[in-house]
Amino acid sequence: MKILVVEDDHLQRDWIRQQLQQELNAQIDVIKTELDFRSRLEEITKNPPDVIIMDIMLRWTDPNPAMEPQPEDVKMEGFFRAGLRCEKLLASDERTKNIPVILYTVLANSDLGDKIKKLGQNIFYVPKDSDIRPLARWIRGLVRRH
Repeated sequence: MKILVVEDDHLQRDWIRQQLQQELNAQIDVIKTELDFRSRLEEITKNPPDVIIMDIMLRWTDPNPAMEPQPEDVKMEGFFRAGLRCEKLLASDERTKNIPVILYTVLANSDLGDKIKKLGQNIFYVPKDSDIRPLARWIRGLVRRH
């Protein structure tokens, strides 16, 4: 089983990776920022994961002197919807639109408003928890279905 984790917080990212490797014996790949996700989109299309775990609030990039400028959609919407923009990129490509995506976030379902209702049938909301087992159950179920 191959899982892609898109998470900018290093503590969360390391914990999710470790827990899912133990719980599912899965191959875990990670992406840390929205820019990294956009940069690796072609790679994702060529070698898609079985499931993507996507945080919603992501940094654009790691700060550095040669930082790539933010596109207009990032400037307008900010980091609060970065994961949704990444999902939109997946949905717009025939090769990736059916990859199951779990929005794994501290945001409450009500914080997301209508945006979450407009997402595809392969997009699922799971609130972050200190217990990885609910997320692991979702992953197992989605991989079985696909």
